[in-house]
Amino acid sequence: MNILGKLLLIIWPVMISVSAISYRNKQNGVNPWTGGPISWPKAFWLNYTIQTWFILPLIFVFASIPFFLKQILLFHLISWWIRGPLELVMIYRWFNWSPRYGISHDLLHILGCGALVFIHRDEWATLQFGSVAFLASLLVVMILITTCAEISFAILFLRLRTLQEKNDKIYFASDDPKWVFVNRWTMTVVLFSFAHLFYQCYYVIRFF
Repeated sequence: MNILGKLLLIIWPVMISVSAISYRNKQNGVNPWTGGPISWPKAFWLNYTIQTWFILPLIFVFASIPFFLKQILLFHLISWWIRGPLELVMIYRWFNWSPRYGISHDLLHILGCGALVFIHRDEWATLQFGSVAFLASLLVVMILITTCAEISFAILFLRLRTLQEKNDKIYFASDDPKWVFVNRWTMTVVLFSFAHLFYQCYYVIRFF
């Protein structure tokens, strides 16, 4: 892994934090984008998913890791880079995005990644602690866990969003008291996710 890759792995939590603060200020300001006001937990979660699901795996794909891990990460990247642009068009241009579409994609994504993990189950035992491959395997596990969490967020959002909020194209939980459980659950997952990223920082400093 080159110096740039190592540096990015170390500062990843900082990058997410900076973008989360900036996005929250934008959405809660005088001229927000479509989606409505957003809470702190949701701002961090949104920016975590964008940077950690869409970009972070690329660092490992171009690193020296076993091919089976690259297969899983490439499947993940292809899956999300197909959904991502389409979702943006549906949210900001067609205004017809529904969390149900996201849930359906998440389930298929878990099924696909899970199948690849199962197919290569015997190869996981060959990974050595202290290697780039081991760090990549932790990311695969986190992708599966956080995708499951994303499904739970979407289900809760569908149950709590009113018809008026749907018509107003509200896509985020705000600081409104009705979202208190959603925000607390989201913050729990964010803290867990950031624990992995901080461990990733330590791991890179310690072993590389």
